[in-house]
Amino acid sequence: MRLWRCTVCDYVHRGETPPAECPVCGVGPEMFEEVEGETAEEPITAEERAKVKAAIHKFSYGLFVIGSRKGDSINAQTANTAFQITSDPDRVAIGINKANLTWEYISQSRVFSISILGRGQIDTVKHFGFQSGRKVDKFSDVSYFTAKTGAPILEDCLAWLDCQVQQEVDVGTHTIFVGLVVGGDRLKDEDPLTYAYYRQNR
Repeated sequence: MRLWRCTVCDYVHRGETPPAECPVCGVGPEMFEEVEGETAEEPITAEERAKVKAAIHKFSYGLFVIGSRKGDSINAQTANTAFQITSDPDRVAIGINKANLTWEYISQSRVFSISILGRGQIDTVKHFGFQSGRKVDKFSDVSYFTAKTGAPILEDCLAWLDCQVQQEVDVGTHTIFVGLVVGGDRLKDEDPLTYAYYRQNR
């Protein structure tokens, strides 16, 4: 059986064709790409998998814009995998799909930024998640700034972190990058955007 990955949220579909709609983020089949060289093994039944998905959706995620650079070029993407690992020193981890341009930039520059989004920024999630930096300049009409690492940070965000990669873990389709936080600030005192809120209000 073939595997299809949603280029927006990284959901993986098993079947001969992509789904009519992504069950996670709601985009159509045109936003799916085939995962080349891999076939689906079924360790659990379709019914069991549906139950697992329902359980996973109860995880408490945030939504973030992860930025990086490659020389003078910058790019960023939406992600829901970013969390603190240690507090002394401050280290965070992010999960990035290897097929994404941001992964390429982080791998080469060894730096990344995290812009933490608020509830009113669902359109920001779509802007940085529903299109590829290989086809458009996502920052052409978005205000941003840089700090120590040069990775782009959204001016309109609740808070931000600037990070240098210290470790990475290969987890198949994704890489977990562990970053030392070298800068950051809280810009607004508002509720952050969670994945659950996004799913209910997209």
